[in-house]
Amino acid sequence: MHLHSVRTSRTHRPLLAGFLALCLFLPAGASRAEEAPAASPDSTPPQASAETVKPPVRIPPADVMVGNRKIATLRGPLFQNPPEERARVSNDRIEAAIASGRDLAVTVKAEGENRLFMIGGRGMFGLMPADLDEGAGETMDRAVLVTTARLEQAVREARERRSIPDLLKALALSVAATLVVSLLLFVLERLRRWGATKAAEKAHERLGTMRIPGKGLLEKDRLYWVTTRVLLLLTRIVDLILLYVWVTFVLKRFAWSRPWGEQLGAWFLETAGMLGMAAVKALPDLAVVGLIYLATRWLLRFVGMFFTAIEEGRIEVAETLKETTQPTRRIVTVVFWIFALIMAYPYLPGSGSEAFKGVGVMVGLMVSIGSSAVIGQLASGYMIMYSRTLKVGDYVKAGEIEGTVWQLGLFATRIRTLKKETVTIPNAVLAGQITKNYSQATDPNGIVLGTSITIGYDTPWRQVEGLLLLAAERTPGLKKEPAPWVLQRSLTDYYVDYEVCAYLEDALARVPALTALHSHILDTFNEYGVQITSPNYEADPEAPKVVPREQWFAAPARRRPEGNDRS
Repeated sequence: MHLHSVRTSRTHRPLLAGFLALCLFLPAGASRAEEAPAASPDSTPPQASAETVKPPVRIPPADVMVGNRKIATLRGPLFQNPPEERARVSNDRIEAAIASGRDLAVTVKAEGENRLFMIGGRGMFGLMPADLDEGAGETMDRAVLVTTARLEQAVREARERRSIPDLLKALALSVAATLVVSLLLFVLERLRRWGATKAAEKAHERLGTMRIPGKGLLEKDRLYWVTTRVLLLLTRIVDLILLYVWVTFVLKRFAWSRPWGEQLGAWFLETAGMLGMAAVKALPDLAVVGLIYLATRWLLRFVGMFFTAIEEGRIEVAETLKETTQPTRRIVTVVFWIFALIMAYPYLPGSGSEAFKGVGVMVGLMVSIGSSAVIGQLASGYMIMYSRTLKVGDYVKAGEIEGTVWQLGLFATRIRTLKKETVTIPNAVLAGQITKNYSQATDPNGIVLGTSITIGYDTPWRQVEGLLLLAAERTPGLKKEPAPWVLQRSLTDYYVDYEVCAYLEDALARVPALTALHSHILDTFNEYGVQITSPNYEADPEAPKVVPREQWFAAPARRRPEGNDRS
């Protein structure tokens, strides 16, 4: 098919103009426009009121179609015939010309500013300046080239639809593409299952050394589940891309569906190009974000080396500063990252979009609503750390919980009790109650261990004091120097309240030492026949409530090689 540009001579121009007006631009059976009555020169036009002035009506455009392929878009009316009527008549003429099966050569004739598109020497439709899209900067020459190419392709596809060999070829290519895609999908599924097992094994090998006390960081079945889901997601994305390409390929094989396949392919290429251009444009900003990230990491590394030197004693500081090294490191790290985020925010892709701003507002609202408790726990944690109330390894008693501080976090403190239980106490709760720290002694001699006992007035207080001191001397874990001492805390209505005190050798052994002290007090008082009236005293019994020596090891009691048993 060839494009012929026919230049008309002066003698043929009137004939061509009549042909354009009567045969082309007017649809078949169209009524003539009514002639307006001539206005009298003496008549004056009536005054138009503001109410009768109407805005111009916008005429919708119409497309000239051949099958599913758009050939041209008509936007202007011709002799009161709207674009829709012009397009309908043009479609009928093109379908009739293609159905005739004769000469289907596409040519274009120029008549002034208009262009006439012809098939086999017969006019199909015309293109006027009013049909051009001025907003998109469309020109007549460009519109003629595009329209001619589309019309020639539509004619070729019309012949292809009637060709049995072309149809069989399209079917064969579609079946082959289907088989190839099915094979690729099968191979991808096999690779996904094999890769999930291998990835889980590799991840388990690498994470096997990362453990928390008594348990691995991630179990193998959990690793397998995670890797399976990740690979499944990646595989499904590749599957969708393959199916998209397959559908586009198959649609392009058939003349009737080829425009749809071209649209799918064009959309994919356009989307990929748009994403690629957006990625290229974002590269400088992403480079700035990367530099900010690297600079922050290196700066924090130097800061971490400084704090590590303090912890290891290579840099000498006051003991109070050394104990707060860890919380100070955390505060400095958080502050550095916050400043880094503030600096990198303007360079993040999409940071200026309304969607990004909406997400930022939502996140800020959620943080402001739910951060009151978090901020309270965080402030309590730093208050405990910087006040040096507790530190890891201290033996403390918080309320009813007594044990060794195992972990001192920003939000909660974990205490390991003598029963090997780990108790987690929120820092806000810990900061709001009385906490006894038996490891931090202001006395250079250490921590004082004390226990009280009540004895009746009929027992000489000097004897009670001697018995308590004897029990303290027999108790292992109590210092002999400074020597233990006895206090008379109160004189009640029925008995005297005594308290024996002694320095501990090891603050962490407070409970075992207290248990041994109680055992020796019982043995000592029984040994000398002195009745203990704790906890209440109502009347004197007929005989002192003591345990004779011969009953100290009544069954099933057993003698211990060392400890509380003394003869």
